[in-house]
Amino acid sequence: MKEEILNVIKETEDKHNVKVIWAIESGSRAWGFASEDSDYDIRCMHVGKLDCYLGLNAPPQQINIMKDNFDLESWDIKKFAELSIKSNPQIAEWLRSPIIYKESLVRKKFKEYFDEGCSLEFLRQHYIRMAKQNYHKYMGIGLGSSCKKYLYVLRGIACAEYITMENKLPPLPYKEVIQYLPEYARRFFEKCVFKKNTTEKAEIMADEKITKFIDKILSQPFDKSDVKFKNEDELNKYLIRTIKETGN
Repeated sequence: MKEEILNVIKETEDKHNVKVIWAIESGSRAWGFASEDSDYDIRCMHVGKLDCYLGLNAPPQQINIMKDNFDLESWDIKKFAELSIKSNPQIAEWLRSPIIYKESLVRKKFKEYFDEGCSLEFLRQHYIRMAKQNYHKYMGIGLGSSCKKYLYVLRGIACAEYITMENKLPPLPYKEVIQYLPEYARRFFEKCVFKKNTTEKAEIMADEKITKFIDKILSQPFDKSDVKFKNEDELNKYLIRTIKETGN
């Protein structure tokens, strides 16, 4: 499968005249609860020719390709840096993926800058907001609902709890973050994973204890957080140097 993914990446490079610097897996496969029919969510960083950044024909900021069960999304290195200094949640996850299809020192350096500079409180609140959004959009209290959406809700809560207790960004594999949930919530999570492994559309009935736990966590208010990036100047210097070196 990795060879097929690398072929899709090569086709992307040829079609858009860019170089994909690194590529990872995002979403449920990176989290550890993909079903057999889950797509491959390939996420990349690309760079164009140096001349493109100096002239009018800038490289594409974002490339999206759907092919068979491959969903590829690639961001230009400059866009990636611009969103990094805003503590972008997608970047936080892409840089921490345990499934790497194409590795580069650039990914490791961006991860270092992001980990040092991002706003943990902003990202903690993001996980709670996403959990709340999924909960109220897809679920009714006491009603059977999608295992997938319960996993999204509880994973969001677990990641927020991880940040609160550890004061650092959470790992992606779910087994490493659900330890920050109560035992009964962990058991429910694992039950959802088991059912979802059979089919993407599996459903489950939540009990009152789970419902009360989710409602309690998601009802907690929080203040607006500061998203100021702590080492923007250093990241900017690294961005310029990398475009010069990689874009030639």
